[in-house]
Formats: sequence, C-alpha cells, structure tokens
Amino acid sequence: MPALLLIDINILGIGSMREYEFQYRMHRGKATGAIHGTFSKLSRLLDAHASKVPVILWDDRCQWREKILPQYKRHRWNTPEQQEFLKSYLAQAEVTRTLLAHLGVPQVACPNFEADDLAGLICRYSDPSWSITLATTDTDWFQALRSNVEWYSSRNGYVVTEADLGNTDLVKDGPFLSTDHYIQAKALAGDSSDGIPGVNGVGLKTAARIIQEHGSLEALWAKHDAGEPLKGAALQRAAGHAYREIYYRNLRLIDWRLAPRLHRNFHVEYERPSPAAFNALCEKWGLDGIAESWKDFSVNQLPTTSAVQRIQMIFEAASVAQTSTAN
Repeated sequence: MPALLLIDINILGIGSMREYEFQYRMHRGKATGAIHGTFSKLSRLLDAHASKVPVILWDDRCQWREKILPQYKRHRWNTPEQQEFLKSYLAQAEVTRTLLAHLGVPQVACPNFEADDLAGLICRYSDPSWSITLATTDTDWFQALRSNVEWYSSRNGYVVTEADLGNTDLVKDGPFLSTDHYIQAKALAGDSSDGIPGVNGVGLKTAARIIQEHGSLEALWAKHDAGEPLKGAALQRAAGHAYREIYYRNLRLIDWRLAPRLHRNFHVEYERPSPAAFNALCEKWGLDGIAESWKDFSVNQLPTTSAVQRIQMIFEAASVAQTSTAN
C-alpha cells in the first residue's frame, strides 16, 4: 500500500525568501533564494521520510474563495514590495517545478485551487490502508488528520496525529475534541493570516472552549434565543444573530469538504527522470550546489507509479462528478 509524503511546496520556497541564508542568493541579476531554500529543505524532508513517495502540492490563486470573501489573503500582496516579492517567487517556483519534473518527482496542481484542497481530497478519498504524512507548517491542515494521516512540521519536525488534537503541548490553541471541533472553532474565530474575520474578541482557543462547553454552536444559539443568561461579552457576541452568517461564510472558506468540485483540467505530473535536462537547467541558473547534492537522487518507480495512478483516479472521480453536476 502507498506511503505518501504530501509536501506543501510553497511553504518551503516563500519561507526561504525571508531567511538570511537564502534571501540574497542571486544569479545574473535574478533571485534564486527560493530555489536554493526549497531544495535544501526538501532534501531534509526526503531524508526524514525515505520510505515514502514524495508528492509535491502546488497552490493556485483561489478565486472561488475570493468571490465569497473579496479580501481573502489580499493583505499579503497589497504593497508594491509585496507584489514584487510575489513576482520573484513565482518566477523561481517555475524553475523549481521544472527541476522537480526532471528529477521524476510527482507534482499535483489544479487551477483555482490551493494545495490545501488537493491534500484534503487525497486524504479523504484514499484507502485507509495508505499511510500519509502532511509536510507543512500550515495548521489548517490539521483538519485532514485521520487514523492514517499525520501532520509533520517542515520547519522543526514535530508530529501531530489525530489523537494529539487534545494535547495543548502540541496544538497550542486547543484542546480540540475532533477535526470537526477544530474546523468549527476556526470558523467562529476567523483566521487573520488569511484575512478571514470572525467573532470580535474571540480567538481560536476561546472559540474551542465555547463550543466544547455548550456542546455545539447550535446549542449555544438555542440558549440565546430562549433567553438564557450568558455571561461575558465575547460569549454573547458568539451567541447572537449578528455573527451567524459570518460563521457559515467562514465554514465555506475553511472547511475543505465544502470546496467546489475539482476542475477537469487538474495536473498530476510524473515524468521519466532526465538527469541531463536537470543538470542543464541547474547550470543555466547557477545551481551547481543543487546539481551536485541531487545527482544521486532517484524515486522508487514501482510505488511511485502506483501512488500517482491512484491520485489520478481520485482527481478524475472528483472532476467527473463536477462535470455530471454541471450537465
């Protein structure tokens, strides 16, 4: 059965551009820090999970979420400096993507969908016998946790399992009783990192406690509507009518299960390795260190081919369902 390492690749590259070790790397006037940082961090990830098939997940701009909430993630790219940063990263990401293709590393992307959505699809519809590790620093990915799925920090290597959601040493804003509890708390509190507002004055830890103490938000709302006394301004706001539509809107943004059906033009890329093309591109971009350190890299073709075929089947089923619904 496949053992997968699903890698949130933009986390590696964008993070590298902000780190001193990589941020000033240049070649012939073009930034290369994201490329260097991605391959450095990817090397450590693959060494730590040598028995697993690596699958690279790419983000696209998520316009369907922007239609629900126009300011979704806009604060990240508002200023000219932020826009220049993004332009530089996207140029380097294209090089990274081509290099990985030449190495024979499977890659997955879909227009208008984020890596989060793709990870969610694979985790939800894979066979429970699969072993899946999510390599990211994005705690939104906690919602994909299952008995066969673990979350692995690509920054410091600590692991979170489904059973750990109640462990506040590992999940600082918990405890959470389940992935559903986590999703509901996120929808109530909002997510400032994504520009999603929630109930004023209610953070994730408070939201989790409110839901746990009252059993569900619906139960809390029923108490409010029945005139039961509720202590505290934050609790009263969470219970009132003003934030209920905001909560349901946030669920549509946060809960990956509520994403639209996958587009038919998704990409599951898996090419035969081409060392010559890899070395030529490294030479063009002044990546001699990457060429040297990755010269002996190879994927285990039998399990990789099997994993890619199964992921392709999952995405085809999802996109066919969309086509059928549209027709």
